[in-house]
Amino acid sequence: MNIRICTLLVALLLAGCSTFPDKLQLEDSTQLVIYEDAASKAEQVKGKMLRWGGAIAKVKNKPDSTVFEMVYYPLNSYGRPISGEESMGRFRISVDGFMDPMVYQVGRLMTFTGELNGLENGLVGEHEYVFPTANVKAYYLWKNVQRINVNSVHVWPYQYWHGYYPRPYHRHLYIRGSGGSRSHKVMSTHSSRATTYPKPVNTKRAKR
Repeated sequence: MNIRICTLLVALLLAGCSTFPDKLQLEDSTQLVIYEDAASKAEQVKGKMLRWGGAIAKVKNKPDSTVFEMVYYPLNSYGRPISGEESMGRFRISVDGFMDPMVYQVGRLMTFTGELNGLENGLVGEHEYVFPTANVKAYYLWKNVQRINVNSVHVWPYQYWHGYYPRPYHRHLYIRGSGGSRSHKVMSTHSSRATTYPKPVNTKRAKR
């Protein structure tokens, strides 16, 4: 009897851990647009709801709103961005009101629900870039247990529109050890059409 009760409690606990924060919850019937579709056929999915997350790359305060430029990462089962995955690109999302950059610092993780606006031309450094854009419905700033160095994240625009796909490109992936004192650089070749994510790389040292 006690085993059954313990099993039930564990199941309920796991179910609770897989629940999105209240701010990010949507109706079960809501059809969410994925990042790939937003980049490839923005006009067809314009106005649909999204639930995206990532790391803050830039915060721009305007008179009545704040625009976040985000490095996109997929979400886990409870809505937190999986920052260990390779990013597919960037997006911009507009939030009403003033958002303090000292709180919403570069590298912190956020998740949004919102409505897709379309595409917007811009720059990442000196590189021309096309950003999917959205107006926020709700947002969630995750606790500052991890901050991403967005300067070492290389992302490229998905030029799906007009039937054009960029040629494969080389990407530098920097892997930092648990001690933070040594890093390794890996050269890899990816097709920009890839829809799967690389497996995590184990950087733990073997025990002697």
